[in-house]
Amino acid sequence: MKKCPKCGFENEDDAKICVNCGYYFDPVEKNFEWVLLKTCENQFEAEVLSNLLEINGIKTMMKRPGPMRQGGIVIDNIGANPLLGATGQFNVFVMRVDLKEAKELMQAFESGDSDGAHEDDNA
Repeated sequence: MKKCPKCGFENEDDAKICVNCGYYFDPVEKNFEWVLLKTCENQFEAEVLSNLLEINGIKTMMKRPGPMRQGGIVIDNIGANPLLGATGQFNVFVMRVDLKEAKELMQAFESGDSDGAHEDDNA
């Protein structure tokens, strides 16, 4: 049996991916690719999500998607709002190895789950 280094699940010896958490056994580099978690409507929303994930030990990267197109015309959607920061969409990325946990945290947060998957009781 092959034990997953991320979650500890026992997989078959010939497994290429952990069936429990999605960790790639070979090549290891695939585990550390940035993958899109969510496209947020503005910088504030992206930073809230990013902070939630980083507090729970998940590295994040925020990036603006390319310019928007409407009817064949390129629209530069960069603006500013004093309360929300930069307006326009932001993509939030996480490492592939953390994607499952990040989705669970994001869904718990968006559904208003006050328990929190990884809350620190001493905070």
